[in-house]
Amino acid sequence: MEFKHEANALFVDEAHDWYQSNTHVTVSILQKKLAQDDVEVAIEPKKVLVRVKLDGEFVEAFNEALFDEIVPDESVYKVLGSKVELKLKKKGSGMHWDKLEEVVYQSGAQVVTGPAAVFEAKPESVPRPYASSRDWNQIEKVIGEELEAEKPEGEEAMQKLFRDIYAKADENTRKAMNKSFQTSGGTVLSTNWKEVAEKDYEKERTAPNGMEWKKWG
Repeated sequence: MEFKHEANALFVDEAHDWYQSNTHVTVSILQKKLAQDDVEVAIEPKKVLVRVKLDGEFVEAFNEALFDEIVPDESVYKVLGSKVELKLKKKGSGMHWDKLEEVVYQSGAQVVTGPAAVFEAKPESVPRPYASSRDWNQIEKVIGEELEAEKPEGEEAMQKLFRDIYAKADENTRKAMNKSFQTSGGTVLSTNWKEVAEKDYEKERTAPNGMEWKKWG
């Protein structure tokens, strides 16, 4: 092992491995010939610090923020002949850790850490067959908003109203609308089937001024 002196603190070169189960993460700090009193361990919900005594002085062997939270009270460690082994209890049982250390993802001014950072991704724009500096997604959005803002007027608005009523009507209402409109020559539109069923609009309808109804044939 080599030692580095930085800012009045000694660090041992990183030498550790780890594995996980559904409930625990096990970390091994590789260092031989350590006694129980030669090891200091501090376990927090999102961080673990391990210091070992070498040549009479404690140095940091592991000091990392973790990928996800753990339960300190249910996490333990033991000093073996060739390593210090930590068994850390996952707070979220069944959570798969992609890494041992915390993952950091920065998007603009926002910093996301932990498991959420793994899934953080910027929405992709819809690919276009030809390169262009125009933002077609934005253009489509603007066009859609303009179409929604357009309102039909006059006869078009009336026809739209009739179509909407017909689309939402039950069978009797539709029969009433069809019969009244067709047999009256387009002069009457009723939704009351009880009334329309008994009426003969062909006899009752009147022609516009100066004109008269005639039958073909």
